[in-house]
Amino acid sequence: MLYDLTIVKDHYREIAPISDFKVSRRSLLASTAFLALATATAVGPTGSWAAAGVSAEQRLALIRMARDIYPHDDFLPDEPYVEVVDSILKEAESNDDTRKLVMDGLSDLEARAQKIYGSSFAAIADPNKREGVLRSIELTGFFQKFKGGLLMGLYNNKSLYPKFGYDGSSWEQGGFMDSFDKIGWL
Repeated sequence: MLYDLTIVKDHYREIAPISDFKVSRRSLLASTAFLALATATAVGPTGSWAAAGVSAEQRLALIRMARDIYPHDDFLPDEPYVEVVDSILKEAESNDDTRKLVMDGLSDLEARAQKIYGSSFAAIADPNKREGVLRSIELTGFFQKFKGGLLMGLYNNKSLYPKFGYDGSSWEQGGFMDSFDKIGWL
């Protein structure tokens, strides 16, 4: 869309020369500290998975795989799945065996997806087709590593208990007789 700049001519103000701007030491330090904090926040999360040797596309495939292993699309956001995937990638950053397991498993997953459907795993739109690819690797150490991590990361996460309709441990309080009425997702 083209704009007629003559209509803003009346609202045009002259820009002050640079010599009129005064920067105090305090404002310089505050803005520098804010910039450093913003940069660390923006760059921070990429460090763990990038240092593990995983690309953004591979990380997306792992998150898609995590959601397909334990699908709760109707009430769980991506964050708990991302936390589990990133924790495994953080482990891969410092453990050579885990790094090899993840990298070899990702290569195998993508090779199978390419061979069967001619696309990357994350690009397969049909969840039943993705499940078929996952069933072909479900006995591998790679799949079991993520399945176990997700099992503990999702179902042992106290902040997610309300989403699952679980009140937590009940034996200390004599048990909950009406807890099963709250679970609507089973």
